Amino acid sequence: MALRNSADSWGWPARLLHWAMALLIIGMLAFGFYLTNAFYPGDFSKFGLVQTHKSFGFVVFALAVVRLVWRLVNPTPSLPVQMGAVERFAAHAGHWLLYLLMAIMPLSGWLASSASLMNDPDAYPMQVRNMVFGLFAMPDPIHPGSEALEDLFMAVHEWAAIALAILLIGHIGAALKHRFVNRDGVLSRMLRG
Repeated sequence: MALRNSADSWGWPARLLHWAMALLIIGMLAFGFYLTNAFYPGDFSKFGLVQTHKSFGFVVFALAVVRLVWRLVNPTPSLPVQMGAVERFAAHAGHWLLYLLMAIMPLSGWLASSASLMNDPDAYPMQVRNMVFGLFAMPDPIHPGSEALEDLFMAVHEWAAIALAILLIGHIGAALKHRFVNRDGVLSRMLRG
């Protein structure tokens, strides 16, 4: 198994990062949808679940940074020669939009959480705030208690989640098209290198 990417295949670190992040992001989207719809606003019974969601959001952001750095220092496999200009543009734009949304999602969630009144130690002194798996606390870039900022960043978080879900459906559809219609080996390179 090759470590580095080549002109015609992905190395194992790129494949591992791709599939780990795919599982995490799909899980986080489903978990976030559950948190948004299963409880009423201000319901403290979900506090532990929200902390878990924040912790995995931190992991997604950290892996996205690692993945982006790995992509920048490694060549990416060439696209099939039979792909037209529009398809090539869509592939490149789709990948960079995925990277952008992989940054916007955790950052907007962190900023919304930071601005939340629930994060204010004066209002809720017993809550353990923004802990990543109980190991360390995330700093608060915004003073807690700003409902307007919390609402703004939560709106960004929710719209980015919708955009990410749509983009993922398109990404999966394109991968399946390469596999079953084009039969050009694009999906196989991400599965086996």
